[in-house]
Amino acid sequence: MPSKKDLSKIPKLVLGAWNDDMESFAKLYLLTVDDTYNYCRHILGDDRDASTAVCDIYSIALKNILKLKDPSLFTSWIRRIAFDICYQKTMEHSRTDLYSLLHPEEIESLPFSERQIFFLHDFVGMNEKDIANALHITRRHVENSLASCREHILELRKLQKAQ
Repeated sequence: MPSKKDLSKIPKLVLGAWNDDMESFAKLYLLTVDDTYNYCRHILGDDRDASTAVCDIYSIALKNILKLKDPSLFTSWIRRIAFDICYQKTMEHSRTDLYSLLHPEEIESLPFSERQIFFLHDFVGMNEKDIANALHITRRHVENSLASCREHILELRKLQKAQ
């Protein structure tokens, strides 16, 4: 996670990137790439895959920087792109039997933070402590989110059966 001092620079750099200032985007990259790489490495479990993912993430960010509505949300936006890229890469190599147990709508209906935790735990196989470290949250938050996810999915299934 970038330092508070570095985080305060991000909105100004995003404004520069909006105006096609490649140096501003390069500085954004330098401020956030380590955290992004570590996040991808946690999920993908491989240096090479994580490096490839980081290239994809920042290519998407550069192409879509104008779609970011609030410059202060750059780090969250990058994390969201990173999750989507890692999710795609993991699902390409996942066991189809595990994925077939869940409907995509069930996963998509979860709030982003819960979806991220559920995916890391149930698909990637990370334990609660590793997820907490990767996401910079408490282990208790991870445990509560997993319980909430499962509750939400069970409720959806009950509603589907009732129809």
